[in-house]
Amino acid sequence: MEKEENKVFVHEKILQKVEETCKQQSEEKKFNLNVLSRELQSFFSDKLANLDLPLYRRINSSANTNKGLSSSTVSHAWKSEGKTANGATDDFRDILCYYAFKMNWSETLGLIGITEEEEIQRTKDKREECKCKNEGTPFISKSDSEIKMFAKKIYIELITRKAGIPIDEKNDVIEEVYNSWYKLFDIIRNKLDILPVNCLKDQLNLESAVGISFQILNDILRPHLTEHQARFRSWFAEAKQDPKNKSISPQDLQRKYPDYKILMKSLKKTNEMLIDSANKLFELNNQKQN
Repeated sequence: MEKEENKVFVHEKILQKVEETCKQQSEEKKFNLNVLSRELQSFFSDKLANLDLPLYRRINSSANTNKGLSSSTVSHAWKSEGKTANGATDDFRDILCYYAFKMNWSETLGLIGITEEEEIQRTKDKREECKCKNEGTPFISKSDSEIKMFAKKIYIELITRKAGIPIDEKNDVIEEVYNSWYKLFDIIRNKLDILPVNCLKDQLNLESAVGISFQILNDILRPHLTEHQARFRSWFAEAKQDPKNKSISPQDLQRKYPDYKILMKSLKKTNEMLIDSANKLFELNNQKQN
C-alpha cells in the first residue's frame, strides 16, 4: 500500500474534466462517485491497455477484483484537500488522466500548466493547514514563507543601493549608479528565477512582492536603462580619455553630457519609483508579520 505522504490531491482542473467525461460517457449521463467507479472499472477493462500496457499489467496483477477502483477508493482520492490523509496514488492519478485526457499524469499536468512540484507542495500545504487547524496553531505554507523571505531580500537590496536612497545630483556619479542598478536588475531576476513556479502566479499583482519585483524590472529599471544607459556610458568612457578632462572630477564631467538635464530628470524619476517600491515591500513585510 502506498504511503499517505506519497499521495497527491488531484488538481481541480483534472477533477472537473473527469467529471465532465463521466457525465458524457456514462449510461446515467450523470456524475457521482459510484457512477465514476463503474466508469473507471469499465475504462480499465476495455481501453487502458491500449494507452498504457505496463500500467494495465501492473494493476491487473492485483488480487483486488475491482483493481483499486471501488467507490470507496475513489472517494478517498476525490477532493480530499481538507484531510490530513487520503489523496490519489500514482496509478490512480494516471488512470484518471487517461480516462479524461487520453494521456498520463505528467503529460496532463503539462497540458494544464501545472508542475509535479506544485501538486506535491500543494498537497503538503493542505495537509499541514488541516493539521494546524486541528491543533489551533497558525499555518504558513512553504510558498508563503519563501515569498516572505524573497520580499525581505529584495527590500534590503533596494535600500542598500542607489535605488532606495535618493539621488544626490551634486555628489553621485551616474556611472556608479548604473553599475548598482545593473547589479540590482540581475539579482532580482536571479531571485525570481529560483522561486517555485507557483509563486510566480502573482507577477501581475502589484500588491504582491513578486508583482512589485516584476514591475521594478520591466516598468521602472528597463525603460530608463534602455533609453539612457548605453549612450551615456559610451560618451562618458570617451570623455574620460580626453586629455582635456583629466583634471575634472567625474561629477563635473558628467554635467557636460549633452542630454544631462534630460537624463538626470529621468534618473531621479526612476529613483523615486524605486524608493516607492522599497516602501511597498517594507509595508508588505510588516503586514505579513502582523
